[in-house]
Amino acid sequence: MPLDPLPQRPEPLKPVLTGNVEKLVRLTVALTELIERETALLKSRRPREAQKLHGEKSRLMAEYRNSLGLVQVNSHLLGPEDSPERKYLRDVTDELREALRDHARIVLRLKSVAEGLIKSVGEEVTRQNQPVMAYGKNAAMQRSSTARPTSLSLNQVI
Repeated sequence: MPLDPLPQRPEPLKPVLTGNVEKLVRLTVALTELIERETALLKSRRPREAQKLHGEKSRLMAEYRNSLGLVQVNSHLLGPEDSPERKYLRDVTDELREALRDHARIVLRLKSVAEGLIKSVGEEVTRQNQPVMAYGKNAAMQRSSTARPTSLSLNQVI
């Protein structure tokens, strides 16, 4: 089943960029698109397909971190505070932040659903394994010491 195409955003007016700044912008755009694709997969309840994007996302994030450090060291190359280069970089970064906010919302929602499911299963296991109270030989209440072993494991990473 193909993914629905993501809505296209109007591109901010792009100034001529070179070197580390151009690489940072390219990585930011690629990371934004990847995170939006992963969010769409999670929203459409396809976590296994979203998980396949993890390697590429890690690689892009590492490159992004390195490029950001280089640009921060050489920030004087971007010109004054109100230069078109800085404004464009801010716009692209704001788009990444918005994609990250949407992604965080869906991941937290899925996490709370999974935790609720695990909690309710655990409560049911506990309820079923409560010790049986019975009368002993001297007519006093005593607990049965035979509890069935139960294990619960969840081996799934999103």
